[in-house]
Amino acid sequence: MQNKGYTIIELIVVIVVVGIFSLIAINKASYAFVDSDVVNEETEEMILIKTSTAYANSILETLKNDDIYVTGKDIEDAGYLVDDEHTLSNVKLKLSYNAETNSAKVEILK
Repeated sequence: MQNKGYTIIELIVVIVVVGIFSLIAINKASYAFVDSDVVNEETEEMILIKTSTAYANSILETLKNDDIYVTGKDIEDAGYLVDDEHTLSNVKLKLSYNAETNSAKVEILK
């Protein structure tokens, strides 16, 4: 009589191979989520710098006299930034005047 099943060795080998492929897939997927967080943070910083620069250029005469320190909340209150999730509200910024280019300079303080 012929047995039509798999041996225990064959089953263990299949389970090990599937496990290795699963670990590789999970590892690759976890890097995708980490990378998206970094991209999101860089995008938020870029938006904050651009909106803060627009705000700083609107008060350029004030900046010629002295540097101003503001937060993301101040930029939002001035109407230059929409921050529904309030992720940028507590970010501190330094607004200063650049005499060489006659424009505002924005620096994120960490």
